[in-house]
Amino acid sequence: MIYSDACFPLPSSCHITFRLIFVSGAPRSMPSLQELDSQDVIVSPLTSKRRPQIAFHTRRYSPVQSIPIELMSEIFIFASHSPDDIRGAISQPITISHVCNHWRQVSLSTASLWTTIFLALPLSNNQLTRTITWIFRSRNRPLRIHMDFRDPSWNWDEGSHSFGWKAMENIMRLILPQAPRWHCIELLTDTWAPIFTFLSYTARVKSAPLLQNIRLARCNEYFAAKGEPFRPVNLALPVAWFGGGAGLCGLRQLSLSGVHIDWTNSGLRGLKELELKYHAQQVMPTLPEFMATMHANPGLERLVILGWGPKLDPGSQTVLQTIQLPQLREFEFGFVDVDYAVDLLSMFYVPNLRDLSIEDVASDIRPSQSQDCSRLFDYINFINETDSPRIPLSSLLSLSLRGIRAGNASIRQFLGHLYSIESLSVIGIDADPLWALCSILHTCPTLSTLTLKDVDTAAVALAFPANSFPPGLRIVIDTCTDRDDFGGM
Repeated sequence: MIYSDACFPLPSSCHITFRLIFVSGAPRSMPSLQELDSQDVIVSPLTSKRRPQIAFHTRRYSPVQSIPIELMSEIFIFASHSPDDIRGAISQPITISHVCNHWRQVSLSTASLWTTIFLALPLSNNQLTRTITWIFRSRNRPLRIHMDFRDPSWNWDEGSHSFGWKAMENIMRLILPQAPRWHCIELLTDTWAPIFTFLSYTARVKSAPLLQNIRLARCNEYFAAKGEPFRPVNLALPVAWFGGGAGLCGLRQLSLSGVHIDWTNSGLRGLKELELKYHAQQVMPTLPEFMATMHANPGLERLVILGWGPKLDPGSQTVLQTIQLPQLREFEFGFVDVDYAVDLLSMFYVPNLRDLSIEDVASDIRPSQSQDCSRLFDYINFINETDSPRIPLSSLLSLSLRGIRAGNASIRQFLGHLYSIESLSVIGIDADPLWALCSILHTCPTLSTLTLKDVDTAAVALAFPANSFPPGLRIVIDTCTDRDDFGGM
């Protein structure tokens, strides 16, 4: 349809139909990234013999010619850039630039069309060549760099991974000169060597003024297990990235999953979102370092701590300080040890919290070693009996409980504080919390959606008989074997 539109006149309705199809999704014949990598499609022009002919027909007949170049550029950018489709941000500009000579000229003059860089395994020379081409075509525009070097066939041996420090070094030499243009950096790996290489090279970067979002993930939750040491041992020392943190003046979103840095010289200030997930306890910041980071980010709106927070001395509980985050709206809190969780949670004062998630991370790492979380919920219940609770359950709009095993009385009292709750998600819990849920459904007049996921179907049937649903409540049951939606019951 694209070729026909470029070569002979079509009714205006056909042109409109084509444009809508193009904007809403990629053409059906669009090749995959693997196919693109196997072909020389990055800089290959149309043959010189056909190019004048297509250009002639375009000038004479195509209604697209009447669209201003600036508007076409915006349409191309809108059609090809989606935060949920990184691969599309690579393949669709290629497709656009190969429709006809006019589209190619417009696309090559639209620098913002080429600002997404994506590298993944298996890494090929074509990917590196494409990256060089994209860097050139994007000129001075901010860059979004996404690197996914996870290998599904990896055998969990740190030294046998197909992507090591040397390959990462070659990539850093390619993208490091563009550091002043970095806007978003995402690096996903299985092993520590590529992460260490990235941190070491960024230590040379004195200024990254446009960098707003960093996501680094060593995708192995097991390191967060209680007592599990960091490996490899010889690379446990932290790295002071970005010139000792001085180069991160514009950072607003940071996610570190299994990745530690020099917490004293981190440069973390002015953040809106912070994620600390699945770290070995030994590489976490000390309590003074953690407090300094929290005080430097009073405007945090979203905080995620899964696994471990700061190193806490069991003998110094009486001198724990208060972390005040008045702007915090969303808090995801996951723990490995219940006693540690109570000590850490007691430090936070989040008066305007609206979305809370509580997760027993240990139940995911070692399902056979479940723990009783009643003490944590008893603590939260206790502080909500005060005039100014540190975690105000009564004003929560959304709550998620994952992998929780606690006494019926503790859970029931906890849920009884949810006076304003609208959405409640329960994931991977046993029968007792389900019975507690059933007993308080009618006491939550604002609850509109209840989601049950990874729970025993028989337990659900016993806990939620058909006549126990409050009017207007939408129950969504998501199990491993079936998926039911009892909306409106």
